[in-house]
Amino acid sequence: MPATINFDLEQIKSLILQFSTEEKIELARYMDSLTLRNRFEKFFNSFKEIPISFNDITAEVEAVREERHKYHSQNNK
Repeated sequence: MPATINFDLEQIKSLILQFSTEEKIELARYMDSLTLRNRFEKFFNSFKEIPISFNDITAEVEAVREERHKYHSQNNK
């Protein structure tokens, strides 16, 4: 006969506080694996509302590269 135990979120949080750091990291990775697809879909869909072209992206990348090059040139003297 299967048994179930009902915990509320605060009870689960209290239980997690008793875990070692390594166990918390393992649990965090597990939780990430359960929610990654949903979070990625939300992130990806948020870009559909931003009108940006490949040329816009390329121009921004080139601007960042130029700034980084200037910064490194000035700081390596």
